[in-house]
Amino acid sequence: MRAKTVCRAIFDTWISRFGCPSIVTSDQGSQLRSSMFVEFIRMLGTQKIKTTPYHPISNGIVERFHRHLKSAIKAHDNEKWSELIPIILLGIRTVVKEDLQSSCSELVYGTTLRLPCDMIDVSDIPPCDIEFITDLRHRMQQLNPVATSAHCTDRFYIHPSLKSSSRIFLRVDCVQPPLRQPYTGPHKVLCRTDKAITVDINGRKTKVSLDRVKPAHLLP
Repeated sequence: MRAKTVCRAIFDTWISRFGCPSIVTSDQGSQLRSSMFVEFIRMLGTQKIKTTPYHPISNGIVERFHRHLKSAIKAHDNEKWSELIPIILLGIRTVVKEDLQSSCSELVYGTTLRLPCDMIDVSDIPPCDIEFITDLRHRMQQLNPVATSAHCTDRFYIHPSLKSSSRIFLRVDCVQPPLRQPYTGPHKVLCRTDKAITVDINGRKTKVSLDRVKPAHLLP
């Protein structure tokens, strides 16, 4: 997939419907680090945030949705999975979320979507009232964003000496040949935060998640 395809998909499916986002969070795919995508984001006036490599929990909401989407696709006996996306997304957008007691479509549009299975006749829709639109716009402006709820309470073990260690070993999470060492390093620590650490890998600064590293105890 080319960076041009990614930019076109974002513009056609999101920006044309909802406008330019203030923040975009992405992984470190080559298309998302290309000069074209960087210029595209700059043109939109959008801030771009990158997750650490091989750490899907950094963008857990998207990764969990992808797992849900893949399960729905595999439930169909159809090799052309792209043709299944619209009907699957319709089901996902209309299902009621247990924690919110509402569907995604209802949160976005303020009402539920009519589905092909709906057999109940509805009354004629009255003409649009300008007073209703004004009141709706006023109420929407008063709403404040609410942080998403956490569904996972798992904790990763962080070695205490990582706070002061000058060298670390980095776990390789990609698929490797047999008998390959699971860690690389030791790598020099450049700086650290509460959830990530920046190390020198072959002369390049790389920011990685703390749950992928362990301290390197070197002999004097």
